[in-house]
Amino acid sequence: MDDVVLVTADSVRHDHRDAMEFVSSLDAHTGITAAHYTRPSLAGLLTANLLSALQSKAVGPTLPEVLAEHGYTCIGLVPSPQADSTFGFDAGFDAYETFSEGGGNPLENRRSQVREFLGGFPLVRRLYRRLVPMEAVLTSLPDDGAIVDEAIERFNDAPAPRFLWVHLMGSHRPYGTGAEALPPALDRKAGAAGNRGLLRSKPVSDRETELIRRTYRRALARVDSRIERLLDGLDSDPAVAFTSDHGDELGEEGYFYHQGFRRRVVDTLTEVPVAFSGLSVERDRFSLLDVAPTLLGHVGIEPPERWHGSDLAAGGSEPMVTIAPWHEAATVAVRTDGTKLVASDADVSLETGGERAAASRTEVPAALEDRLRDLGYADAG
Repeated sequence: MDDVVLVTADSVRHDHRDAMEFVSSLDAHTGITAAHYTRPSLAGLLTANLLSALQSKAVGPTLPEVLAEHGYTCIGLVPSPQADSTFGFDAGFDAYETFSEGGGNPLENRRSQVREFLGGFPLVRRLYRRLVPMEAVLTSLPDDGAIVDEAIERFNDAPAPRFLWVHLMGSHRPYGTGAEALPPALDRKAGAAGNRGLLRSKPVSDRETELIRRTYRRALARVDSRIERLLDGLDSDPAVAFTSDHGDELGEEGYFYHQGFRRRVVDTLTEVPVAFSGLSVERDRFSLLDVAPTLLGHVGIEPPERWHGSDLAAGGSEPMVTIAPWHEAATVAVRTDGTKLVASDADVSLETGGERAAASRTEVPAALEDRLRDLGYADAG
């Protein structure tokens, strides 16, 4: 059986794919994400299941679980607390690492609970964001080069057949670390753009917007080089799929970045590049729910019946659905044949295969909640 590699990179917009020369040289397509920010989107990608997107956790069976049942060694290197094992992302993996801080220290848990409580006050959140810029948060994670080096070593040392999932964070705001990143003051200003009432901020100027776009595209180019180095370093010619969890807003309608509490399903957030190597796909535009079934079909494995995605060799799935959950409500976008229907900020439930689920707030350990807040996943900027 062929080896299988899934590479995801954070916050890659389809309309900026040209900044990624290597990815653009592969069999390139447009993907529609299952959700609007990292956790529900990656959960949907890994399980081909809309329940995962609605509930913001991996509702199995996952792609690695299915591959493991067929003898695959499964390795996951995903440096983001959004993909923590708390949310089921480690299921099926022989080795899985998010490079996040552990939550087992009771004193640290109590401190996290205090920070979480204080984070409920908008002015305190703004002060925290001023004192701890996003660049400092990303610096606490291993850079993409280190992730790639470890992925190559682990993959090449593992018994075949092998499945590898690598997620790269270098394209997440502020689009780098150190001198490569956006200036902290501009990053904070852009993150607060679009807020109303007491949190209203000064508008981001055209000059500042252009600096954000240039910095973003340079980050995409660096991620692109890491992807090329990863695939060059592997000791086989695997079936490869590349995509992103979501895009980013770069000033459209006055908004920047991806902020889960907004529940936005605009194209700049939900249209992402998809590229394949080692397998051929005819359809130009499809749901990311179809990626996992397509990889299974390529290696001769039947997708689970409860999956909502379909093998693109058989035409893929219709319609294409994006669910944007945040706490007890969600926005839903349904696309088909050039038509897009959106229901915003609604009570949403999903019934499928005898199961019923609704959007709800996920309970997580305090230390993990704190790390998610550090990455900007809070109720306001």
